[in-house]
Amino acid sequence: MVAGMRPPEETTVDGDPRPGGQAVAATFRNNGPLVLDLGCGNGVFLAGLAAVRPEWNVLGIEKKEYRVRQARRRAGDLGNARVWHGAVIDLLADLPEKSVSRVYLLFSDPWPKRRHAVRRLVQPEFAALLAARLAPDGAFFFASDSGVYAAWSEDVFRAAGWRVGPWHPPAGWPTTEFEQRFIAAGVEIRRFEATR
Repeated sequence: MVAGMRPPEETTVDGDPRPGGQAVAATFRNNGPLVLDLGCGNGVFLAGLAAVRPEWNVLGIEKKEYRVRQARRRAGDLGNARVWHGAVIDLLADLPEKSVSRVYLLFSDPWPKRRHAVRRLVQPEFAALLAARLAPDGAFFFASDSGVYAAWSEDVFRAAGWRVGPWHPPAGWPTTEFEQRFIAAGVEIRRFEATR
């Protein structure tokens, strides 16, 4: 078994060698809540979260193949961690409605130039899709080193009818590799939590 997920040739959806979100979610060994790490990168946060919350099923989504390999290695033998290779929107679209408990989007590309803002993951369509997939008591958590992207994202969620407030992770909460670098460099980190 590949660390973090069954090999693609063993798990297919409609003949596609890359399984869809429902198929990946079905590989978890327990019936715990499904938690998503969007753009999980090399898996530092994913593995840390799965380790501190063994009752959660943590699914990382990453589009860069080399990072998928890194995240799967880092997740190792954690039975409650999986990594899916593909686009966030594709996975979200494949998951059942109201099936996700928590979603983390941490330090995704802020696309700081105004003309590139349409490339940001957080868009009205994303907020609407996420609203349909989130369980009634679910929550979305966001962190960025970009004040512009954080403000943009808060505005998108508020305009879509979400309640937005500060997010203060508890002491000992896992961090991403980017977050560790930003903290060491003294960069301000903007965070928020959004609920329906």
